[in-house]
Amino acid sequence: MDTLKVIKNEEYFKAARFVLTQARRQVDIATFKFEFSQRIDARPLNSLIDILYTLANNKVIVRVLLDTTGRRSGLARINRRAAGTLRQRGIDVRTLPDSRCQHAKILLVDGCLGIIGSHNWSWRSMTENFEVSVLVYHAGHLQELQEHFDRLWNLSKEV
Repeated sequence: MDTLKVIKNEEYFKAARFVLTQARRQVDIATFKFEFSQRIDARPLNSLIDILYTLANNKVIVRVLLDTTGRRSGLARINRRAAGTLRQRGIDVRTLPDSRCQHAKILLVDGCLGIIGSHNWSWRSMTENFEVSVLVYHAGHLQELQEHFDRLWNLSKEV
């Protein structure tokens, strides 16, 4: 099996669903924007969010690192609103310290499966923008990234 797969545009939905359904212990997400949408065509994004809720309900640790720097006040409001909703559903949400912009887009599952790229967790990112990410099937490729995420998480603060 290949250890890397390129994911373009809407392909992210299927790839993220696959990655999330493999989770047994922990899911880590870093994203610049996390947006809930009521749009009818946002169902695929909302279904990914529902999977996060189910995982958290089943005692899988779900951690989300968001940007809340306020450099773009609309973005900070969207992410703070998302953080509140996620927290109500048992998901731990944090932001980087010292007003550092959290711009990475990462989805890691159990330290051995992940997606790295340009996709935010927003309807527009997954349906209208030109986005490219990479699905990584190899734990060795993700170890350094998991360690980096863990370091950032330990330095981060609650939203």
